[in-house]
This record gives sequence, structure tokens and C-alpha cells, in this order.
Amino acid sequence: MSSITTNVASIAALQTLRLLNSSLRTTEGVVSSGMRVETASDNAAYWSIATTMRSDRAAVSAVRNALDIGASVVDMSYEAMDHVKDVLSEMRAKLVTANDASVDKSKIQEEISQLAQSTVSIAAAASFNGVNWLTTNIHDLYEAIPSDRSAKLTSSFVRGADGTVSVGATMFDLINTSLFNSEGDGILQGDPRSPGTIGGIRPYENWLTPDIGNDYQPNYPIAGMPATLLQYIPYTVVGDDDVPTPIVFSNTDTITFDITIDGDDPSQGLAGPLNPGITTTGITIDYALVNSVAGASIDNATEMVAVLNAAFQAKGIDTLVSASRPMIHPSGAPPYPDPAHYEIMTLENSGLDGSQVQISNFSSTINVGSLGDANSYGILGSLIPLTFEPFKVFKDVVIDFTFGVSGEPTETHAIDRNTVNAILGTTDGWVNTADDMVTILEALITRPNTIIEANGSSILVRSDPLDDRLNGGKTDIGFTNMSVNVEPIPEMGVLDIDIEKYPGAVNSYLNSVDIMLARVTSGTAALGALKKRIDLQASHTETMIDAISSGVGRLVVADMEEESTRLGALQTQQQLALQSLSIVNSAPQALLSLFG
Repeated sequence: MSSITTNVASIAALQTLRLLNSSLRTTEGVVSSGMRVETASDNAAYWSIATTMRSDRAAVSAVRNALDIGASVVDMSYEAMDHVKDVLSEMRAKLVTANDASVDKSKIQEEISQLAQSTVSIAAAASFNGVNWLTTNIHDLYEAIPSDRSAKLTSSFVRGADGTVSVGATMFDLINTSLFNSEGDGILQGDPRSPGTIGGIRPYENWLTPDIGNDYQPNYPIAGMPATLLQYIPYTVVGDDDVPTPIVFSNTDTITFDITIDGDDPSQGLAGPLNPGITTTGITIDYALVNSVAGASIDNATEMVAVLNAAFQAKGIDTLVSASRPMIHPSGAPPYPDPAHYEIMTLENSGLDGSQVQISNFSSTINVGSLGDANSYGILGSLIPLTFEPFKVFKDVVIDFTFGVSGEPTETHAIDRNTVNAILGTTDGWVNTADDMVTILEALITRPNTIIEANGSSILVRSDPLDDRLNGGKTDIGFTNMSVNVEPIPEMGVLDIDIEKYPGAVNSYLNSVDIMLARVTSGTAALGALKKRIDLQASHTETMIDAISSGVGRLVVADMEEESTRLGALQTQQQLALQSLSIVNSAPQALLSLFG
């Protein structure tokens, strides 16, 4: 049915044209911008994701720039460290040359001084954009926590699953590269962490002592004095020398006596039963013995020693006789006069606890000085004197040692910062006084009846004499198997080397430079590893930037081939819609013409 008031077909065609025009405008916008989702109204979810990822891509790009700066700092530090390594190698070669006694050490010192100064210059110049990892300003370098002495390099941007973001950082401990620190302790300035004598329990000499380096005797037992009987033969004082008077034997001269060794001392308060020792009777020295050993006369203490030893050996006695130079008016320089003194001591192989030497029933037809009836006992119990020196236990230092007495099972101990602080109730690791050291040793040593006493700067560690029945040379007490985990360390810096002033310390300097060279090499290797890590991180960051761009594109970028095809189709449909609208509009005109 046709109507002159309502053209239903025209309305339908117009609606179709409007829809086509809207789709056409949308498609034309996509084609012109290249974006499938350009505004939130296009697709709110995709638009939100894309906007967030674009922001993340900018952040990752900033990380990439930061990595470039970090790589430049590392490169600068690496090249400088590598150069310092070469300088130290040359310095070490100079010190090896200085070991030759014929070289002019003053000339070599001039070269070493120049090399040392060059390390300062290299370290100071190793700066990029004001950042220097070789010349540092770190308070208490070895005591600082790693985070306080570390360089921080931005290395990543991370968005968590919960939407939170964080910036990742690579930390590099500058203790690996600090050659010169404002407060000291740099690699080329000497390491302060040596505990020295460890309060006196190990022998230790500083770096200026010739040929000492970091070597020391790990065992330090001091036994109680063995029982000795000091004897004299007649002597005459001439000027500054002691000139012995010969003892001339005739065919009828004899010396006889008995000797007792290794008996217990009743006066020392030991619980019984006491051992009386081993007695040998009838020791005889006559013309035949003297003549076979020393000739017709005994001219000095050396010959007296030979005669007595021959007499003791003939009886199978477990003793030793030794000679010593004069104790009064000694000559100021060699050649020394003939020894005027000798001593008789027990070798203490009898198996008895005592350390006694007794001469009894002495009889002589000739003057032999003070040789005669006498009795001497060794010191009861073990003891060791310690000369205390203050020391600090650094946070990363561990001191290990064993303690033992007279062949008993030893006990092993360790001293570290926590041990010192817990025992002394402090926080800084310092052992400042002999009393502090006594407190530490008393807390650690568990052997019963061990007495540890302080007197000023001296400490005496001993076994209780009433508990330890051993005497003399059989006694033994000490700290053994000493080790400090950070040693060996250089105790002086390159600027302290002076072989002209301290020619005897060449080996010590050489050892220290060798250790410094090893540390610089290690630091250079650490920088090389960091450089590799930064390169890998930078490459990964580039990949991340590309991946984010690709991901955003998948969400919001239009497929231009598809959109172009759609645009052409929509344009064709638009033409058809216009033709349809024209056709449906012509029908009412034809109807109206019938009434004309």
C-alpha cells in the first residue's frame, strides 16, 4: 500500500545509509590513524592495557639509558684497575731486583715512589660523570655494611602481578675496587684487620722486621725451666775477658761423686708418694779419662763438658752437660774468650715426673771450682708468659687456635666479633687491656686447674702446680695451630714502601705488593663480570622494549589490509544505499503526478 504521508521504504533506506556512514567514518578513522583502539571509547579494556604498557615501555627505556651510564662507569673503572695492575706488576719486579745486595736501593726507591704516585693519579682520574669507584669516601670501610659501601646501578623495571611497580638495582661492593679511601683501608693503603699478636698468644713482628712477611711460628709453647746445676771452673779476670785457669791432673788425681736425677721436690707440696729419683754412684774422673778426652789438663769449660759427658756416658746416665760463654765481663765482639761456665741438666727421659739434678758424696784431690755437692729442682707445672697488646677483631675476622698442656688432649677455640662482644659486653670488637684478654681466655679455655692472671700488660697462663706434677722440660703449655681467616694481608700501602730507609724489609714489601696485586686482579675480574652482566641486561632491556611495542600493537593497532578492504566495501555499500534512497523517493512523486 502506498501512502502520500509516510514513505516507509525511504525511511528504511535512510536508516541503512546512516549506519553505513557511521561505519564508514569509523573505518576511515582507523585507516587514517592506523589504530584500531585509539580512545577509551573504542575499547576501554584494551585502551587501558595499552596505555599502561606504553608507560612501562617509557620506564624500561629509561632503565636502558641508566644501564648505558652504568656501563660507562664500569668501563672507566675497569680500564683504570687494569692499568694499576700493570703498575703493581712493575713495582713487584723492582722489589725483586732490590733483593740483590749489589743494587743501589736509593735509585730503585725513586722508581718505586714514582710508580706508587702513578697509582694515585690513575685512581683519581677514573671518574665518569663525577662517579669514582677507585677513590672513595666511605666511613670505616671494612666495618661498613655492604649496602653502605656499595654502588647502586639501575638495572630493571618490574611490574608485579598485583600491579605494583619497582625498580631493580645491581649492587656492587666498592671494597673490591677502592684503591684509596679517604679514611684509609683501601686496597693500596694497607689492611687494618690483622689482630697482631692476638693479645700475646702468638709471636708476631710488624712489617718492618726484615724477612718476616706474614710468616710466624704457629706453635708457641714455653716449658717450665728444666732443673740445671750451674757450675764454674777456676778463672782469672783479665781486662774485659774471663780467662779460665787450667786444671792439671796428675796420675793420682781423681774426682768421684754420685748423681741423682728426676726426683720429686718435697718442698713443692705434692701429695705422696714422692719419687726419690734415679741415683748412680761412683762417677769417677781420673787422669786416664781426662787424658783421653782433653789431654793432660782441662783448659776451659768446653773441655770440662767433654770430660763430664764422657764420665756420664760411661755410666749410662741420662744427663747433658753444656758450656756457655762468660757471664761476667764478656768480650764486646768476637772472638769471644773460651767458655768459663758449664751446666749439668737432666734430659728427662727417665719417665719420672721430677726434674732434679743432685750431686752427692763429692770427693776430689784437685781444685775443680764449684763442682761439688749440690741439689736443684725444676719448676713445677707449665707456664707461658704473654705480653699483651690491644687489638680489634673486625666483623669478618675469625681467629682459630688450639690450647694444650703437657701432651694432654688439646681444645680448639675461635674468636670472632660476636665472641669478643658477648664475653666483654661490648659492641666494637676491641680487646683493650690485659684484663680483657684474661676474661676472654677464661671464658674459652675449659681445662680444669688452668690459671690465667694479668699483671699490667703481662699475662701468665699456667697449670696449677699442685695439679700438674710435671717438672722442668717435660712441662709444656701453649697456643698452637694459629690461623686468622683474612691473612695474609698487606699491612702497609704502596706509599709506605721505602727500601732505602728500611732495606731489610724488602721481602715484607714484596709480599704486601703481591697480595695487593692479587686483590686488584680480583677487583678487575669483578668489574669484568659486572660489565658482562650490564651488557646482558641492556640486551634484555632492548628485547623488552620491542616485546612491549609488539604487544601493544596486537591490542590496538589496525590491520591495514583488512581495514582497507572494509573501507572499500563500505564505500560501495554507501553508493548503493544512496541509489536505493533515490529510487524509493521517486515512487511518491509518480503517485502525486496522477493528481496533477
